[in-house]
Amino acid sequence: MAITTIEAGSRVNDAYEFLLSEITGFRLRSGAPLSENRIANQLGISRTPVREALQRLEKEGLVKRTDNARFTVSQLTKTEVNDACDLLEVLDTYICRKAAEKLTHDDIQRLRLSVEGMTHAAHRDDRDSWSEADLAFHRLVNGIAGNQLVADTVKETRRRIQRFWLRAATLQHRLEACSTEHQVLADAMITKDYAAIEPAVKEHIGHMRQRMLDMLDAAAMLLGDA
Repeated sequence: MAITTIEAGSRVNDAYEFLLSEITGFRLRSGAPLSENRIANQLGISRTPVREALQRLEKEGLVKRTDNARFTVSQLTKTEVNDACDLLEVLDTYICRKAAEKLTHDDIQRLRLSVEGMTHAAHRDDRDSWSEADLAFHRLVNGIAGNQLVADTVKETRRRIQRFWLRAATLQHRLEACSTEHQVLADAMITKDYAAIEPAVKEHIGHMRQRMLDMLDAAAMLLGDA
């Protein structure tokens, strides 16, 4: 019997979610090789969905290809976390200020809806829906600001660390507090309170930074690298 598109997509998602959990849970060490055959056998599926899942994770920066075109788990260090958060503080502040200057009535409504989506998802402890609402928030703000070069840089930087942070935030029940931080930032943008934008961004990024550093410390102790 031929495999339907839906079945194939489901197998890719299953492989993706399995690998994502293994990587962000630090059950796979940084630099560990990822054998398509071994993973396929472990999950009871063919290599094709595993390969597609690995390619998806590669785009998110969680795996990388070696010189011989094989996949390994990407390295995540405290230095990388700090560098990424330093950059996000500067660029997010710029983007939010630019967006605040250009907000229309429709933009304001969409901004509020994205924050409401985060808040409702946090109350349900629904990590996937929260992530979608968070993505919608940042995509909207980036689009309104209108600087594609900065938006692309922010997207790449955030994508590299977001999955690790999201896991840490969920485990530490930080989604509700993070939703509130987005609400504070959205209010500052809507009211054009430019002086409040930078502190709101720094508070949010600062919490992101600390959660991820804490997670790396916990992982180091678990793996015996401390």
